[in-house]
Amino acid sequence: MTAPTGPHAGDNPALFLNAKGGRLSARAAGGIIAEIAQTAGLDDPTIAHVLRHTLATTLVRGKTALVVVAEILGHARLETTRRYSLPSDKDKEDALKLITVDR
Repeated sequence: MTAPTGPHAGDNPALFLNAKGGRLSARAAGGIIAEIAQTAGLDDPTIAHVLRHTLATTLVRGKTALVVVAEILGHARLETTRRYSLPSDKDKEDALKLITVDR
């Protein structure tokens, strides 16, 4: 993804901006995501929350440090981020395959 462009983008590091060029609020982002989900036929009101979990899991699987993921998600505690990015059984299986035993 690239930085936003437009008359109000300025130097704001946020990816999604409101009409005045400020950071899009969580409530506004959730509303936009809910509208897109509804248009796509997904009526689950938890879509935005599921996307946060998906983002965290994708970043962790991509080897992004947990502290960086926490910053991206706005979490003050790493424990919160850890709950967002729980490993699947396959993740654990793949990790165990990396262990070598000398005989």
